[in-house]
Amino acid sequence: YEDQEGDEEEMAQWYEFDAYQDFTDTTAIYPQDNAQEYLMYGLISEVGELAGKMKKELRDASVFSRDDFIKELGDVLWYVGQLASSNGIFLSDVAKVNVEKLKSRKERNKISGEGDNR
Repeated sequence: YEDQEGDEEEMAQWYEFDAYQDFTDTTAIYPQDNAQEYLMYGLISEVGELAGKMKKELRDASVFSRDDFIKELGDVLWYVGQLASSNGIFLSDVAKVNVEKLKSRKERNKISGEGDNR
């Protein structure tokens, strides 16, 4: 019974990813004929904004506020959600596969290093 409770809790957390993704679908306005390119450029742009703010923090010894960091990460997450949606992929599946990959690497002591198939 304990395993079943744990499974239900884990499933609930995965579905929160899908609920977020469903919400992003309601705010998605972009040209569908080149959605992949648009979304990828958007993701790259948002990661660049995040990196730029972090670079300025290093250069100017200024503080990148937690709120600003959260907002920028949110923009990155929006594009990740939309890239998944445009490919018929649920964010819950992305999260589950990533967790399983990381668990496997940890169990095999392969967290550090290089390569996709370690």
